[in-house]
Amino acid sequence: MIFDADSALPDVEHDDPGTDLIDAVMSLFVAGIWVSVVSARPRAQVETQVRQLLGDGLVETIVTTDDLPEPEAELAHSGELYRLALWEMGITPRAALAVAGSEDGVHTCAEVGLPAVLVNSGHKLGRQFAAEIRAGHDGPEPLSAVSCQQVHRRWWIRRAA
Repeated sequence: MIFDADSALPDVEHDDPGTDLIDAVMSLFVAGIWVSVVSARPRAQVETQVRQLLGDGLVETIVTTDDLPEPEAELAHSGELYRLALWEMGITPRAALAVAGSEDGVHTCAEVGLPAVLVNSGHKLGRQFAAEIRAGHDGPEPLSAVSCQQVHRRWWIRRAA
């Protein structure tokens, strides 16, 4: 799982993180599913955000603009952060699922070949880009290891058809 810290994780200073995100990440951790976080912001900011939202030890890797050879906004939004996160976890896009909070984030994931769940969005992006669209991390079936595995499986089945 790769979470986009810039759009899919709450801003701890302005948003109520709630327990749904924490429950989702804990579910992934308990299931042995690695969690990564990507951000086009500096590492120190993202590490603080992740620590305040989730605590220590639940996130396998954090990839930020500081990890890019040339930390330019264009490169950070080109999918390179996702590619680095996949590389650090030693997996391909076929074995991963992203959680993005914007249409741009979902498009970036699609460019990398990575299925993505769109959360926190009032937009109705076409199914060809998002693996699933959710109002947030909660809902009738909260984001969890099981629901993420189901979304991932359905995405690849649709792609094979």
